[in-house]
Amino acid sequence: MEITETRKTFDFSKEKVQTITLAELEETYKENDVYGRPLGGIYHSDLINGISNMARNAGLEVEMGDMFAVNNLDGKRPGVALLPEVEEKEGERSIRAHLLRRVFAVIRLAAGESPTLPEAAHGISCPAIAISYSQHGIQIGIGPNIHICRNQTILCAKQMIANFGYCRLEMDKKDLAGPDWWRPTVEGWIDDVAKGVMQQQWADIIQSLDEQLVYESDMQQIFGGLMQLRIQADTSEKSLRTGEVPPLTQSQINHCMERVLIKHFGKGGAGMCTKWDILNAMTDTLKPLNDSAGIRVPICDTSRLLPQLAKCAEYLN
Repeated sequence: MEITETRKTFDFSKEKVQTITLAELEETYKENDVYGRPLGGIYHSDLINGISNMARNAGLEVEMGDMFAVNNLDGKRPGVALLPEVEEKEGERSIRAHLLRRVFAVIRLAAGESPTLPEAAHGISCPAIAISYSQHGIQIGIGPNIHICRNQTILCAKQMIANFGYCRLEMDKKDLAGPDWWRPTVEGWIDDVAKGVMQQQWADIIQSLDEQLVYESDMQQIFGGLMQLRIQADTSEKSLRTGEVPPLTQSQINHCMERVLIKHFGKGGAGMCTKWDILNAMTDTLKPLNDSAGIRVPICDTSRLLPQLAKCAEYLN
């Protein structure tokens, strides 16, 4: 669903996932703690604006990519809450009466001259910073955003930070609950993008992946390894369980492998591909918004999305 103008109402009873704009997000109800401070340390819209302004100040052009809100129906703190007392004042299903706790956003950045990218990366249009804001906390990652299919990638774990779970920064818990814990790292990323350093790192990684050929036996080994990581993450057997987020869940492994088989190993396929092709299939599987029966839905839990993107590249590297 493309948004061409700011709406006045939301209806998450019909669609649990909705594409939104920054202007709409800014209009939603803000959740505070008992002291009147943002419950997550910073409001989602302020975080997005803060990173965008930081990029503009570094001389980069900024464009909003995908942004959506998800109602994950958590019993105590659902991803979307409609507040009756505010609705009574602002009108039925008013945006201002909606409290959005689960938001995913992509900020696309454009610098001046970028390093020459390998042939496999010609679809990359620009660097992008992805933000996952949820009931659990905040996750931020940076990587190339694919122009043609809008896939977001994170090519190494060092290019993701969070104030909880995977890639949690080594900081005091009180600081991680504040509004500025992300600033030094993100400022460093943006500075590297402005200088072209980040783009060169990505070009080197992509070229390396594109030079590694994958035949059918290699593909079986790759997806077998993904299956093992998934089992170790989810098993009830304590001696095996890692408790970590796997690169792909079982349904995602099935979906991804089927796409690789059809495109590269099925009728008319080359009978081979590269690791870059497989990473593209993985990120496409994890694309924030996928069409299902005409309805745009996330194929994964948004609080797991950035860790999964980082772990997919880490696994193939």
